[in-house]
Amino acid sequence: MALAPEKTRILEFGRFASENRGKRGGGKPGTFSFLGFTFYCSTDRERTRFRVKVKSDRKKMVSKLKKISQWIKENRHKLKPNEMIQRLNLSLNGYYNYYAVSDNMKTVSTFRQQVIKRIFYWVNRRSQKRSYTWDAFNALLRRVPIAAPKLRHSLY
Repeated sequence: MALAPEKTRILEFGRFASENRGKRGGGKPGTFSFLGFTFYCSTDRERTRFRVKVKSDRKKMVSKLKKISQWIKENRHKLKPNEMIQRLNLSLNGYYNYYAVSDNMKTVSTFRQQVIKRIFYWVNRRSQKRSYTWDAFNALLRRVPIAAPKLRHSLY
C-alpha cells in the first residue's frame, strides 16, 4: 500500500525547528493535524522551554458549528428555546470532554460564543418579527445557561 502524497509530508518539527528555520530565512515551523487537533511548536509561558501545543482543528470546528446550526434551524419551531438549550448542552458537553485540553481553552470558548450567536440568530427567525433582543436573550441564558467549558484534560 502506497502513502497518499497529498496526506503525507515531511516537516521540520521540534525543539530546534524555529531556530533552524530562522537561520535559513524560513518562517514558523509547520503544523500537522491529527485526531481533530492541530499540533504546533511553541514555548511555555516564560518562553524558556519548548512545548508542543494543540488546538482544535479548524475544519472539525467549522464542521461541528455547521451541524449545530443545521440542528437549531430544523428544531427551532419544534422546541421552546429553553428546551433547545438543554439539548444543545448535551452536545456541547461532549465537545468539551474531547477538546477541552491544555492550550485549547481559548478555541473552545470561541466555539461556545459561536454557538450562542447561532442560537440567537435562529431563535429570532421563528416568526416575521424578532423574538428576542440581546437583553431578553441574555435573561433567558441566565435562567437556562449554556454549558461553559472547563479544562477536562491537562496534557502537562
